[in-house]
Formats: sequence, C-alpha cells, structure tokens
Amino acid sequence: MASSSTAPVGPRPQRNTESPPRAVSSRRLASVACLIIAILASVSCGSDSLAGVVDVVTTWRNVDVLGSDRRYRLHVPDGAGGAGGSPLLLVFHGATQGAAGIELMSWLYPAAESAGMILAFPDAAGDYWNTPNSPPGFWDIPDVQFIDAVIDDVDALHTVDRDRIYATGFSNGAIFAEVLACLRGNTIASVAVVGAGMSAEISQSCPWERPMPTIVFFGDADPQFFWDDGFASGVGMLGGAGTGAWLASTNHCAPDPTVVDVSGEVEREDETSVLLWRYEGCADQADVDMYRIVGGGHTWPGSPLNVTANLGRKTRRINASRTMVDFFLAHTLQGVGPRWLGR
Repeated sequence: MASSSTAPVGPRPQRNTESPPRAVSSRRLASVACLIIAILASVSCGSDSLAGVVDVVTTWRNVDVLGSDRRYRLHVPDGAGGAGGSPLLLVFHGATQGAAGIELMSWLYPAAESAGMILAFPDAAGDYWNTPNSPPGFWDIPDVQFIDAVIDDVDALHTVDRDRIYATGFSNGAIFAEVLACLRGNTIASVAVVGAGMSAEISQSCPWERPMPTIVFFGDADPQFFWDDGFASGVGMLGGAGTGAWLASTNHCAPDPTVVDVSGEVEREDETSVLLWRYEGCADQADVDMYRIVGGGHTWPGSPLNVTANLGRKTRRINASRTMVDFFLAHTLQGVGPRWLGR
C-alpha cells in the first residue's frame, strides 16, 4: 500500500468508512457492459465503441494518503509490465460522477488494450476534485498527493514507464488534469481535456513550468463551459478560443492554428461537425490539438453513453478516447524537453 511523501496540504479529509476492502474481487465489465449501459443510458450494444474487447477486468484499490483511505479503479491490459514498463493513463471523473461513471462514459478499454496502456480511475473524496473552480470546501483535500500514491501503487504492482504517464478528465476532472500539469509537470507527460476549457485561475496563478503536449475536446454549444470565456456558475474559465490561445502561448506555438474539418461519417445524423484546430511549431514537440465540436454539448465525443438532453448533443463523428490515446503515444517526458522539479 503506497503512501505519499509530499508534505500535507490543509487538513486531512475524513476517512471513507464505506470504502471497499483492498483487492475487491474484480468484475468482468465487458460481459455485462451492454446491460449496465442500457440501464444507465439506453445505448445500443452493437456500437463499435464496445467492440474489440472480449473481457475487461477492473479492480478497486485502496491507498493511504496522509492517514486517510482513498480508492481508485485499476485496469491492466494483457501484456502490461514488460521490459521498460507500461504507459499509465489517469482518468478523472466529473463532478458527482464517480470513478465507475467515467469508466463507462469514456470506454477507453479498446484503445488502451491496443496500446498496452494501464488505466487508473481515481475516486474523488467528495463530489469534486480540488481545483480553484470547485466549491471552497474541497480546496484543502490533498488530491495531488493522492495521485502520487496511485502512481506509486500501480508501479509497485505493474512496472510503469515513468516517461509515459498521462492524465485526462471530464469537466471538473479535466480541470484537475490541468492542476496536475502545473503541479506535477515532472511526472505527467501529456494531458487531454474533455468537456472543459482552461481554468482562468490556473492560467494566471499556476502557469505550466514547461511546454505540455495537450489535446482538448470542446463542444461549442456546451451549456456548462462556454465557448466564449465564462462558466455557467460564474467561475472564471477560458473559452475555446481563449484556451487554444493560452496553450499556444505557453507551448511557444504559432499563434494562428491550422483548421481542418475532420468530421467522420456517421450512420445517423447527429447535427454536429468536428474542426481540428492544430497549433504548429510548438517548442519541444509540445503539440496542441483542439477539437472544436460544432454543435456539441457537455459530453465525451464518441462515448457509448447517451447523455440527458439538457447537456446538449454528443458527436459520433470522432472518438475522443481513441484520438487521445494516439496523441499520448506520440509524447513522452523525454520527448518534450527536460524535467523540472515539481512543487
């Protein structure tokens, strides 16, 4: 059981007395996925989003963080832990969603299996991650130290390639991935932001210390995170264009992106299209790709889950999970310049 060696930040969170015991017996998601997803979201079991995985096993793991139990879900693909270690992708759920929710929403398993990539789905201590855009009651929870412990725990079980640790998240979880890009730039090789822009607070007070390869999926009709600068609750966020401009400046890219329509064919019209804004000439190979989902809402592109109507349209014209994994595999810590000493 791993524990963080980082100094405490604020008071310790309360123990979760309902956390499952360590090494809870694994469940085989693939064999019941259609039933689970159909119950949650009435999705077709014939979707190719579920194809390519015959048997998926995930397990709950518990780690100690400054004296408190925290938990995450772990999926290890066949053949992981070979010479040099395996890449690790940390996947952060949105507010109130939980680890199991982002597992099903992202359905990263086919892409991760083909890449030999280990998946970890950490569970927040409450409804939100510790980000400047979360309610103040979550600002003292040591979530960054929790992720340190998760990485160490996975590494102890299955050797992790420390140059290929990646982070992604949805909504509030995407903002937490941005926090890690700032505070753990010596650990995280690349990040993917889904269903959010760049936190204005992070961009101003916690600038990234090195160019960070970043891929963004942003619906321009998102009712929660606006394409124009702003956020539904009034908490400061950069919009789509603002996020792209900030990333281009931070990574020393050309300021004007090349824009390409990359809308894939779909069996039925979903009233969306996809534009790739690619910022070129970035320092240290720290590429910036922004996928503007025209007409898209607060969703995970290509997800097998159908969201409620008030969150807007989900595009089927691109699969965010496959696209981000391909992006990650092209970037390592060594491939984007020297490491820096994280806080």
